[in-house]
Amino acid sequence: MSTTVHCTCRVADYEKFRPGYDKALEVFGEHIRSWRLWRAQDDPNEIVVEEVFESRDLAKSIWTDPVTRAAMEADGIDMATVQIRYLDEVGTG
Repeated sequence: MSTTVHCTCRVADYEKFRPGYDKALEVFGEHIRSWRLWRAQDDPNEIVVEEVFESRDLAKSIWTDPVTRAAMEADGIDMATVQIRYLDEVGTG
């Protein structure tokens, strides 16, 4: 069963953040089955990342890796606002 990672956080500047996220997709893209990225309508520096991985272990190993965390900080993510959830799909419509 695949695992979906749902991460909400604030970035200092979306335009600075986005190239870093695109680079992460290049690095980890072979491990990500699909992804989505949203910006809040009322606050464009609030973002939601959704990525689907083959397994929770793989997702967690990437999202908790110190190199990933350092890259997130370098891209302007306010680490105090990061909320990560690992989800299983139980329905769709």
